[in-house]
Amino acid sequence: MTSKFSLLHLWLARLFVAIFVLTFLFWGACQLWVPGAIKSAVEIYGNKIGYQITYKDLSISPLRLRIEIDGLRLVNKYQGQLLDLKKSVVMLKWSHLIIGELGFDEILLDGPSIKLEKIASKGATGQWNWQELIAAIKRNLPPVDSAAPKKNIKISVDQFQLVNGSFEVLDPNKNLHEQFKLLSIELLDIANYDTQGVVNGVRGQYGFNLGALNFTLPGLNKKIAFKHLAIKGALDNPAPDTLGAQIDFEIDEGRISSHWDFKADKSIAAKVQIDNISITPFVTLLPANKEILTQGGVIQSVIDVSLKDDALSISGDLHLLGLDLLEQGQRQSLVKWNSGDVSRFVYQSSKNSGASLSIDELSVSQPTLQFEIDEKGFSNFRRLFSKSDSDLKIDPSVVEPKEKQLFTLDIKSLRLRDGEVQFSDLAMKPNFKVNLRKFNARFTNINNLPGYSSTMALDGMLAESGSLRGKGQMAFDDPRRNNDVTLNFKNAPLYAFNPAVMTFAGYQIASGRINLNLHYSAKDGDLKGSNQIIIKKIELGEEVADFQGKKLPLGLAIALLEDSDDTIDVTINIAGNVDSPEFSASGLVWQAISNVLTNVATAPFRALGALLGMGPNEGVNAVLGEAVYLPPDQDRLEKFGDFLVKKPHATLELVGTYDPNEDKPALARAIADLAILKLAGINISPNDPIPTPDFSDPKVQSSLKSAYAQYLGRIKLGQRLITLPDGAGRNDQLHAELIASIPMTEEDMKGLAKNRAKQAQSLMVKSNPELNDRISLGEVKAVSAGKEGVPLEVEVRIK
Repeated sequence: MTSKFSLLHLWLARLFVAIFVLTFLFWGACQLWVPGAIKSAVEIYGNKIGYQITYKDLSISPLRLRIEIDGLRLVNKYQGQLLDLKKSVVMLKWSHLIIGELGFDEILLDGPSIKLEKIASKGATGQWNWQELIAAIKRNLPPVDSAAPKKNIKISVDQFQLVNGSFEVLDPNKNLHEQFKLLSIELLDIANYDTQGVVNGVRGQYGFNLGALNFTLPGLNKKIAFKHLAIKGALDNPAPDTLGAQIDFEIDEGRISSHWDFKADKSIAAKVQIDNISITPFVTLLPANKEILTQGGVIQSVIDVSLKDDALSISGDLHLLGLDLLEQGQRQSLVKWNSGDVSRFVYQSSKNSGASLSIDELSVSQPTLQFEIDEKGFSNFRRLFSKSDSDLKIDPSVVEPKEKQLFTLDIKSLRLRDGEVQFSDLAMKPNFKVNLRKFNARFTNINNLPGYSSTMALDGMLAESGSLRGKGQMAFDDPRRNNDVTLNFKNAPLYAFNPAVMTFAGYQIASGRINLNLHYSAKDGDLKGSNQIIIKKIELGEEVADFQGKKLPLGLAIALLEDSDDTIDVTINIAGNVDSPEFSASGLVWQAISNVLTNVATAPFRALGALLGMGPNEGVNAVLGEAVYLPPDQDRLEKFGDFLVKKPHATLELVGTYDPNEDKPALARAIADLAILKLAGINISPNDPIPTPDFSDPKVQSSLKSAYAQYLGRIKLGQRLITLPDGAGRNDQLHAELIASIPMTEEDMKGLAKNRAKQAQSLMVKSNPELNDRISLGEVKAVSAGKEGVPLEVEVRIK
């Protein structure tokens, strides 16, 4: 028994010594022979693929299965460095290797410097250096036996760390050169199999600390900077055909949390939550000509994302809080608001149906807008965002035709609450500034499809004490071309508009209030506008010294237009086509007002007719050759008389007019036709125009012959009756010869003009005899007739 025990003890001792010797030999080989063999193999492989792979030191701890490499460098054939790694540590796990798994206890990369560079080549855009490396490795891989059964190897990493990393991107063709430093990555419990041991994806936890970033976005030439950027999350396999990814971003003081499910059918589902993300780093991406600064603005949102085949759907809520944008060099905010809320939006896109965006409600609370026109007449928004002519020029030869994509917009409700618009026009001297406060607006059923109209309602306070109300509808796809809008401004102080009046009219306004009732409607670009202007208790101030423009007769206009309650109530109508390049609604309105005020002095009938709504702005016109006014002009003269009664300080001087070229033949025709009609027993009222005789009537034919005999003699008449065949031609010939035989002198023309003035006076005093002392007749005047007749001229005076 003792002998057997001694024998066992001897064999165990020998086994222990053998294991020790083998371990020592293995350790010695790993320390003495393996590093050199590995270094030689690495150099051979590097030469084989065309790269130089070197390192300073390699240490192996075989019992711990730990490999440490110092100073690893990877250089391509152009002597361009791809990788410089200060230190790397790889530690395997015995427990995993024994059961046939590739398990890593730790992978550490300390101080890696990676360079991504595009290598230019002749006649080509070139490849990235890492693309060339991958291609070289693939070319030297042994052939794969497609018939051999594939074995899934389980791979796991307990901890992967990258610290003090740097990353450089260089593309000489695009003048791109960016460097990222102090990068760190941490991965925990990474594996390519699930908790049941099935190899079906990737799971684990990860973290990327990118530190402070400041780089230029390729293609946009826009800088973007973050004080702190980190990416953390985890990977899992919630189902055999699904890869789950938790991706969380830490951006400065904000956070984006998201979970993504990637399925085997290539569909994607995600839920994204955004908390307190500042817009400051992203404002630089705005296509502005001048730097836009931000003094506030954070995003809060919860979004669902779904992608299947080519159908993309994004839905959720979005809130932009405390927005405050400032143009560089300015003190006041360009745009700011307390909150901007998008409630329940859905964006959908697919190749077949195009894209659509629907929003239940878009609400902006306490918005403030700074709108400024500079000395050259350009708005601040045009200066900031308009493209130069060179930017707008496109070479047709390089433009590729694009398929038109349908985009549908549907916003059920758009609301602006308690807003303010600060308007200033620096082109006016002095500068014009006016504020619209407590502004509220609501638009419903906003849709960009043709034929759909959205309704609007708005209100606010204008220039301290004035108010604004509006309502109407407009086609949102092109609101300028199709709309029907009413705007009412009440009780606005006139002095607030002094810069505009001083710039365009040459006067200051001391006091007064104004109401505006505006109605504009456009159908397919054809615009009609009605502008009712009600001014109360206006008082003119001093004239503008050294005024260079066309000074308007405001004093005379006010005296004529004010009623007994010191109120001016006039309506200005405009019309135009918005598609015309020179179209400007405000320009048309001001031009109409300017024309009316100018005509108050030069053509009062025309001006007052326009202001009092008496039809076309053609003034009062007499019929050619007659001291007669047509019924519309008779009505105007009577209304002017009624209007003059209400202006006790106004007097008129009527100036009879005649056209020496047009009136002479017309007066001869009138004398001849009147004689024919009287001989035929047809009586004509003094206020009615003389009609052309109807020569188909035998009685009128007989009176034509009688009048012809009176003016040209019976012998001449007999000769014409013999030589001319009976019929309509002979009547027309006799009529023409009769007119030509009536002599017209200058005195006849002046007499016609005087009669016209007297006729106008009689119509004006018809219902107001007291006006006889305030309407006088001036010297007659030769003028040119227009398409409406011979214009009557008048001069208005104020006592």
